[in-house]
Formats: sequence, C-alpha cells, structure tokens
Amino acid sequence: MSDGKILSANFKHMSMLKFVGDVRVLMSSTLDNYCNELYRRGILDAMLVDLSETRGIDSTALGLLAKMAIQLRNRFNVKPTIISTNPDITLILRRMSFDLIFNIIDSLPDTTATYCELKQEQESEESVREKVLDAHVTLMALSEQNRLEFQDLVQALKHQ
Repeated sequence: MSDGKILSANFKHMSMLKFVGDVRVLMSSTLDNYCNELYRRGILDAMLVDLSETRGIDSTALGLLAKMAIQLRNRFNVKPTIISTNPDITLILRRMSFDLIFNIIDSLPDTTATYCELKQEQESEESVREKVLDAHVTLMALSEQNRLEFQDLVQALKHQ
C-alpha cells in the first residue's frame, strides 16, 4: 500500500483535491472514481489541485490529472490550478507540459474548506492496468517529449 492519501473538499462552486505524501498507481482507482463523480456536476467554476504536501507522484497519477484537466475544459470550460510548492515537482509538471492544461502556482490561496479523505478503492489488476494505459496515452498526447518517454510503456501495456 502507498503511504499517500487523496483529500477532497468543495468551496462554493470550486472543487479541490489535495495529495498528501506519496501518490502512486495504487491510488489510480480512487482518483478516477472521484473524477467521474466530478464530471456529473451541473456547475463547476474552478478546480484546485494542491500538491503542497506531496512528496512523490508517479506518471499514472499525473496522467489521470491531465485527463481530468482536459475533461474539465471540455465539460465546464475550466482550466484547473495546481499548487506546487516543491521545486522538484514543479519541474516535473512543466517538463510534462502541464502548464498547457493547468495554471501552476506556488502559494496557497485563502480558503476555509474542510478536506475529507477519499476512500482508497481496490480494483482488479486488469482494471488498474487499463487506468495506467489510459493515463499514459493522455500524457503522450500532451507533447512530443512525453510521447517519446512513454511510447514503450504504452506498447507493452497494450500487448499484455
């Protein structure tokens, strides 16, 4: 199991996610289920993803965030904001072209939202593999550098 957790909150018509600790592939179902609920909303004015307490984040979680950003733009005309106070994580975000689909900031806004931990979902190995594949296909579509970095992994996952 991962030592990370994903928290969520709502503040008016803004949804917020907070990643704490190490967010890895085993949390992909939790994040994906949250996003599917998010897409069913009637109104969403803003989305904030707080990575200020994130120690590590893998490419699957990043791919799911990228997928979420694209869906929010298409469904609600919302460009989400990521808070990243860790220079190493910010560098990863920028190298993966997240600045194209997210506003990236380095300080926390003032909100009075109360976060609740999302229940960690357990899924079959096949379901997790599909989420990993989908996440990396999304990352590949963001930039040529991402395509080159993840093409071998995507091909291997497709042929499993």
